[in-house]
Amino acid sequence: MEKNILTIDEFAKYTGWSKSYIYKKTSDGTLKFSKPLGKTIFFSREWVDSFLLSNTTSTTQELESKAATFVTLKKGGAK
Repeated sequence: MEKNILTIDEFAKYTGWSKSYIYKKTSDGTLKFSKPLGKTIFFSREWVDSFLLSNTTSTTQELESKAATFVTLKKGGAK
């Protein structure tokens, strides 16, 4: 069973990022974390997964499909 809460060590292992990089990103506000007792920081695995999959790029096929739809709609509305 997967843990829902990650420590910084688990987060570093999960992402392959160094702990110093993670601390830097928590300090600059990029990474969302919890610090319930003022010392140890924790991360929600759900948030981490969402963050890691954010800012995705479209495939060539997706871009071509969007372009074709745009051109079709533009032609129909430009009378």
